[in-house]
Amino acid sequence: MTKEQFKTGNTLRAKTYLLLENETNNNFATKAVTFFLIFLIVANVTAVILESEATINQRFATQFYWFEVVSLSIFCIEYLLRIWCCVESVKYQHMPTYKARFRYIMTPIAVIDFIAILPFIIALFFTIDLRSLRLLRVLRLLKLTHYFKGFNIFITVIAKEFKSLVAAMIVIQVLIIIAASLMHIIEGHTQPDHFGSILKSIWWAVVTMTTVGYGDVVPISPLGKLVSTFIMLIGIGLVALPAGMLAARFGEELRERRDTLNLQIEQALSDGEIDPREYKALLLLADKLDIDSKSLKQSIKQMKKEQIIGKCSHCGR
Repeated sequence: MTKEQFKTGNTLRAKTYLLLENETNNNFATKAVTFFLIFLIVANVTAVILESEATINQRFATQFYWFEVVSLSIFCIEYLLRIWCCVESVKYQHMPTYKARFRYIMTPIAVIDFIAILPFIIALFFTIDLRSLRLLRVLRLLKLTHYFKGFNIFITVIAKEFKSLVAAMIVIQVLIIIAASLMHIIEGHTQPDHFGSILKSIWWAVVTMTTVGYGDVVPISPLGKLVSTFIMLIGIGLVALPAGMLAARFGEELRERRDTLNLQIEQALSDGEIDPREYKALLLLADKLDIDSKSLKQSIKQMKKEQIIGKCSHCGR
């Protein structure tokens, strides 16, 4: 769920919301719950990886089973608590509680939490070994998006560059099909097992254009080698294109967010000081922009220093 401003209150529900959802509440209890849940997520995925090794699974089968049961129970409790306390967010304060909870359940982060407990729900209706649902269990790694800001920034970058990325991928797919067709025409008669059809040639085209080059399928004719040389050179530039687009947009997104925050800091410092109310508003804005409180403090300190340097030593203006 996107962190928003929240309603203050001393009710159990409000305290639960602050404990689970509010990153600006840096008391010991909040940090302890956060670190425990991060540890549990990582431990779950580690257990899935170790379980896939037959010798380890046979030796610790019972321990793995009970660890999965305990973990699922904790994740279920966490999911239900998040649904229960989500109405404390200002984002949902004007809605009826049932509508607010439904809206929250449909958010991407809530869907990820639901996936984490999906093995338990499946086990309620089907007789199945929980440990066999390895893919769903590995997807619990996505729950880390609750706690690491970089994930949210990355998702934002992907969303903003989605059209450009799709266009780049379409161009790559078109060139792969063209390359596969050419090699089918050139090498199809001499190597029917590898280039006997365009479908068979696609494997070579993908491996070649992505510069992986396994070497399991190679052209043997002079013309085939010449064409594949050009295909490889084109592939080097094209495959790197989406990565370059994402890197450029990522840096731009970070700058835009910092500029937005710095503008608000400048407005708060217009009278020379930042009062508690203004600082709280800045904390909430930084949280919404996925900028940690340490970076916020550094920005405030830097802008105060610039403000002092810019003042006249005689009149203070």
